[in-house]
Amino acid sequence: MPSVRKRQRLKDEIARTARIPTSGTVGVIASKEELRIGQRLQAPPDFFELRLDRLLPLDESDFGQLKSPLIITARHPAEGGAANLTQSERRDLLSKFLPHAAFIDLELRSLSALSEIWQEAGRKKIGRICSFHNFNRTPELGQFQKQRQRAVNAGADIFKIVTRADAMEDLITLLRVLRLQSNAARLCVMATGKFGAISRLLFPECGSVLVYAPLDRAFHDGQLTLKQLRGLRHFYAKR
Repeated sequence: MPSVRKRQRLKDEIARTARIPTSGTVGVIASKEELRIGQRLQAPPDFFELRLDRLLPLDESDFGQLKSPLIITARHPAEGGAANLTQSERRDLLSKFLPHAAFIDLELRSLSALSEIWQEAGRKKIGRICSFHNFNRTPELGQFQKQRQRAVNAGADIFKIVTRADAMEDLITLLRVLRLQSNAARLCVMATGKFGAISRLLFPECGSVLVYAPLDRAFHDGQLTLKQLRGLRHFYAKR
């Protein structure tokens, strides 16, 4: 008969697996205009990501009408974050909005500095996304293997990877990353650059659990807005 500790671990694993989507679309809200668009959507995406670093000032009442679960992040300046927020400012923002979140997203580089908020999310059974962004290039597969293991060791539910893919070899590398998929930290993989749009259509079919799309305008070439993503999906579904 399993011990109390083993039964608790099993319960925790079942709960963790239950909150991880098998696939889903995330509408990115990074401006007050996108916040208004999100509130008016008749067919909202599966999740909304609140880019807290781009929405200041922000109050809880500002997003009360959003009809989908929330992913919150206050992006590190080195990975696309705005407003040059300090570590303590990012921590305070995330702590303030954590009670409203279904998931929190922290960069791999931020796990140590913001470990307190990461652990708090775990205690509260809030999903945890560990992310890595490189908008200049796609690293070698070996680097992703090491990064993914660090995310797994930290207890991440999802490891999110976004890199720039301007060559077919970059796209192939990211497809090979998806072969690392397992129940320990599911993978979300996307690209920007020449093959960015293709990745956002192809990778969900290859196991990437989430695809992100801004509601109004793209910040990086290769991104698709939610309207563009849905339009292309509809087009290919009819063929």
